[in-house]
Amino acid sequence: MTNILVFGAGKSSSYLIKYLLDQSSKFFWQITVADANINAALERIGNHNFGTACQLDIHQDELRKRLIKNADIVISMLPPTLHFLVAHDCLELRKNLVTASYVSPEIKSLHNEARDLGLLFMNEIGLDPGIDHMSAMKIIDEVERLGGDIYSFKSYCGGLVAPVSDNNPWHYKISWNPRNILNAGKSGAEFLINGIENKLEYHDLFKKYETIQVPNFGKLAAYANRDSLSYQHIYGLPNVKTMLRATFRYEEFCIGWNAIISLGLTKEIDQFDAKNLTYKEWFEKATLSCEGNTIEEKIVHAANGNKLATELLDWLGIYANEKINLLVEATSADILLKRIEEKWKMQDHDKDMIVMHHEFEYGRKNINAKLSSTLIVEGEDKTYTAMAKTVGLPMAIFTKLFLTKKFKNMIGVQIPVSKDIYKPILKELIQYGIEFNETYSD
Repeated sequence: MTNILVFGAGKSSSYLIKYLLDQSSKFFWQITVADANINAALERIGNHNFGTACQLDIHQDELRKRLIKNADIVISMLPPTLHFLVAHDCLELRKNLVTASYVSPEIKSLHNEARDLGLLFMNEIGLDPGIDHMSAMKIIDEVERLGGDIYSFKSYCGGLVAPVSDNNPWHYKISWNPRNILNAGKSGAEFLINGIENKLEYHDLFKKYETIQVPNFGKLAAYANRDSLSYQHIYGLPNVKTMLRATFRYEEFCIGWNAIISLGLTKEIDQFDAKNLTYKEWFEKATLSCEGNTIEEKIVHAANGNKLATELLDWLGIYANEKINLLVEATSADILLKRIEEKWKMQDHDKDMIVMHHEFEYGRKNINAKLSSTLIVEGEDKTYTAMAKTVGLPMAIFTKLFLTKKFKNMIGVQIPVSKDIYKPILKELIQYGIEFNETYSD
């Protein structure tokens, strides 16, 4: 029997684990789900004959290594900072690894050793990164096959609340790891526009958003995401003049979050007595050095004069006169995280939505053309979300294809940009309603 070990039973794991369990009797798989919260693992497994739940603090070295030793392949749904811990064990114990996260410098450093051992560490095989790579490379390869030369590529993706469940002024609810939402953009962004390299720091990122008209959806705001420049090489586009990867939100979100950043409320280097303070007392202490005498003046100044920010922060309750009730010393980021988890929580009936949109401009036979490719996926409820579907299914399908020997000579640290990977995965994703709509124009 093949043993598949899944670390993490959080928000993005529902479809992944369900797919593996649904396939388990056919392929004779045993699915082991390990999580610090045993109830979360048990909920994912249910009463399935081929499923096992295990309680694990990921820093329990002996148990973690024992689980990995008994596995044939390891899937990590842990926070990105913990992948290296698992990857190091996978090297030591000669196990293959799958994650949906960006390749960190630490993971990248393992490439030669993994390759020499004949191991595969597949990363960036979720939604963004993941489906974005695969769907983009499908079009890039097709344009180049037809003799086209791509000179502009823009890619946008966002996890949003579905319109039917959109009932707050931020137009946002949490369908994935809330800590990732809090940290989004902290590394800044680098991108290429009309041959000119642009660099934005964290404090400028959410004020310099652009608005995009998405086909069959409407207007969204987008802020630049991480390092777009490196994808010139990854996607094989060394001569491209515009290269941008960006994240979708609504305009109100960008206005409000820009104010939060400017006020210093995402800092992780300060400390507050979160057990005894109110949100208002924390806010006043955290923004002591900010310009303005009143809370409203500070917010409006931080938002560059946009008074909508006051309404957004007031709704969020980050200066409400109520106890924070965190039982430890906490940073501003910790306190803000607690608040957004409470205020942006998805209710049982709520649905989320994924919107991904690519824009290509290319020349072919002396004719300039434009191509857009758009994916819109709506979730079922707060458990089977569009986010979980689009993150988990690519990982699950890849795992199945890998275990059934569909990939040849694929070793080392990899991401899904080759035709051998993206073609079968994109084809199967269509069965689950994950399909792009492409539009061409001259």
